[in-house]
Amino acid sequence: MKLREIFGVKETPLNGKEAEPVQEDSGRQENSIRGFELAVKLRFTEESQVGRAALLLSCTTDKKSEEELKALLGEEGWKSVATEVGGVASELPQKITRALVGAALNAGVVDKKPREMHALMHAALEAINGFVSLGTLEASIGAKLAIVRNRNWIAVSMVGDTAYHAVAHHERCGLGVMHI
Repeated sequence: MKLREIFGVKETPLNGKEAEPVQEDSGRQENSIRGFELAVKLRFTEESQVGRAALLLSCTTDKKSEEELKALLGEEGWKSVATEVGGVASELPQKITRALVGAALNAGVVDKKPREMHALMHAALEAINGFVSLGTLEASIGAKLAIVRNRNWIAVSMVGDTAYHAVAHHERCGLGVMHI
């Protein structure tokens, strides 16, 4: 059973493009769609579920989806921001720190108060540790970072790709949640 069948996704071309025939390993040809959209409905029942919201935000793939999700979170009184970072894994902690702190302060997700900055940095550390393993020091990395915060909790999520070589790139994610 295919993913499209499991989730009931219609096989329609994205952006008005026609499906292209693709030769599979088995030798048979099949029409392949370059991508698909998947509508997901989630219920947030606890303030501590900021991690789910951050993961969703860091998984958005276009500006419209990102803005819509941030608006929905804002309607609930939650603050959020997303940014991107890239480079070599060994340089990433410094780049992520600058990107996260800058984005969080500029968007008003956190104030320059010790407990809020402390919670942000601890959540970021958890996310970085989940995203980058010690063996990836020279890997190229590109990631979308999201910060979601409500009254008592803050979450940092990272979703992106890592590669030692372009042929072998794959996705990774990391999440950190901290009480403020």
